[in-house]
Amino acid sequence: EGEMRIGGQEHFYLETCACICIPKGEKGEMEIIASTQDIGGLQIYASTALSVPANRITARVKRLGGGFGGKEIRCDFPYVAVAVAANTVQAPVRAMFERSEDMVNTGARQPFKGIYKVGFTSE
Repeated sequence: EGEMRIGGQEHFYLETCACICIPKGEKGEMEIIASTQDIGGLQIYASTALSVPANRITARVKRLGGGFGGKEIRCDFPYVAVAVAANTVQAPVRAMFERSEDMVNTGARQPFKGIYKVGFTSE
């Protein structure tokens, strides 16, 4: 019987979240090049926001560092805002977070406390 505490951890990586959204001019097609670990989700979120079928959104990742989930989902939503802006002006729009913005937006492992009790039989 006892308890265990694990401290929080920020997801910190060298490159901040960044993307460029390029309208292709045909039936709402758009290319999104983004630093995300959720490329399929980004395609769906962007197509929903732009009211086009998902097959009109080409989402790409050039390279991505870190393997701990820091860019799994939370960067996708600002990227969708960039896609909406690019669609509105019908020109490429690029965004890159400042470090302070990135740390507020991206994931972290929250601290937690676990209370446990172990039981066993003689078998």
